[in-house]
Amino acid sequence: MLQSLLCTFAIYLHMLDVFKIPKLRHLSTKNKTALSLYPWKNCQPDSSHLLQKPLAECNLAIVSSAGLYDLHSQEPFDSTIIGGDYSYRIIPSDINMHSLREGHRSNSFDHEGIRGNPSTGLPIPQLNALVKEGCIGKINYRHFSIMGSITAPTRFIKNTVPYIAKYLKADHVDVVLLVPV
Repeated sequence: MLQSLLCTFAIYLHMLDVFKIPKLRHLSTKNKTALSLYPWKNCQPDSSHLLQKPLAECNLAIVSSAGLYDLHSQEPFDSTIIGGDYSYRIIPSDINMHSLREGHRSNSFDHEGIRGNPSTGLPIPQLNALVKEGCIGKINYRHFSIMGSITAPTRFIKNTVPYIAKYLKADHVDVVLLVPV
């Protein structure tokens, strides 16, 4: 399930011509070139899964590539790993959003927004509001933060995705919200 989502996202990004996207005009030529040369993982999921029940009855979890971690209990992501840090951090639903820190290594976006409001990269408060409105059944008690800007994605797919998928299955998660940063 998660690998299918990640692969679909990677395929979509692979098709983008970053030099033609108006919202990326603020990026330097260096960053646009880096994004256009980025080795997006192009994979085809074996299958995709349709939702078998209404969203209002589903358990939803977040997988965010914002590189968020809990300042008080977790190590930051390691930006010195060649090819990118392929580890993950488990973020509980009851996290104090003020204790989250962003350690994303990419310089292709302005980090001030997510540093000022981590819920833009891990929208737990927004999803809780949707639960109260009855739009979503519930949000899972744990979510996953990974580092974006992984230029060696095979390690991530082989070493990280199976563990995250195992947790999601154990938690009976019906829907995964992928928040790409």
